[in-house]
Formats: sequence, structure tokens, C-alpha cells
Amino acid sequence: MNTIDIITDGACSGNPGRGGWATIILYNGSVTEHSGSADDTTNNRMELTAALVGLQHTPRDHTIHLHTDSQYLINGITKWVKGWQKNGWKTRTGDPVENKDLWEALIAHTHTNVHWHHVKGHAGHVHNERANTLAQLQAGSRGAGAATRSIPRPAPSRPLPTGTALPAGTRFPCYISVVNGVVERHVTWDDCKAATHGVSGARFKKVASLAELQAQLQSWGVSAGS
Repeated sequence: MNTIDIITDGACSGNPGRGGWATIILYNGSVTEHSGSADDTTNNRMELTAALVGLQHTPRDHTIHLHTDSQYLINGITKWVKGWQKNGWKTRTGDPVENKDLWEALIAHTHTNVHWHHVKGHAGHVHNERANTLAQLQAGSRGAGAATRSIPRPAPSRPLPTGTALPAGTRFPCYISVVNGVVERHVTWDDCKAATHGVSGARFKKVASLAELQAQLQSWGVSAGS
């Protein structure tokens, strides 16, 4: 069975306030982004909306792995909804369950081939970081409007030299990434983003010293000469 990865995130300015959501769909080497915004909403509603849109844009006959940094979404869909439904959409304290409309829509679009995964936010997961950027952009004062786009796979650049030696004049902080097993160094975030954005499995990190760079590569199980 074909596999699709969905990475989602939500954001809100004020909570409640203007919110944004983003969904990134990875399938067969392609990357598709969906994002949008809403007024007078909450961060939790944006997290649920992002997941719902992702499921709405994927076929039911595929294996779906949905990745989110929202504990509310993960716990709700995998643990709490059954109890809520049994209790007539009431919490254990008797209060109405918030966001019932979105939970019901998520249940309708969740099937046995959907697998839910929690990822740590702001931990260098390239697609989670990208989803966060899109959601934050949509949650801005004017928003960016609903958007969908497919992204070409970028080519790697500036590989690090073999061993621990860096090019003369290397300054810290800088960015390092691993793309398709190739370790790269980037002077700016824009360079790093251009090399990693849209690449499944890419990893990146800002490092402040040579020692931190070496420790990060070790934690990834790679060396500068990879």
C-alpha cells in the first residue's frame, strides 16, 4: 500500500485571535503545501483544522502517517474522543467538549490506515519547522490568504569537508544540514532553508561553535565527511 506523510501545525496571535494553519503532504517524492487563516479563533482549532485539511486531501486507500507537535490533537484523537462520544460530547466534569465540530469532522476522515505521530516542535524537523512558518505567516495581522503549492526538490550545496576542519574564515553561528546523507554548511538561514525545504528526511540545526557542530553531527550519526 502506498504511503503518504502529512505534517501539520497551527498558530494563533492572541489565542483567541487571528489564527493560521498549515499542512504539508509528502507523497512519491513530491511536496504539497496547504495553508489558510481564520479570524477570532484559537490555536487548538488551527491545529485540528490543519490535520483535517491534510486528511481531506489524501485518498483513503493509502497508508497515512500524520505528524503533529500538538499534544491536544494527538491525545484527543487517539484517547479522548471515545469517552467524549460515550458521554454525549461532555467532559468528565460535565462541560461541553470544545471544538466538537472539528473533532466530528476528523473522526469522519480518520480510517484504519491513518497513523498519528507526535513530534517535538522547534527541534529541527524540517517539515515541522516549515509548517510552523506557514501557520505563523497566516496568523499575521493581514494573513496571506488560502494557499496551495507544490515544491520542486532542491539540489544540495556546499558540502562540509572531510574531518572536522572547516573552510578558512568560517564564522559561527552557522547552519548545518543533512540532505540525502550529505552534510552541508550554510552561512545564513535562507541558504539552509533553500537546501532543506521540501526534502523528505532532511535535518538542520543552527550551531554556535565547532564543538556544538561536532556534537550535533554525532547525535545524527554522521560525520563531516559523509
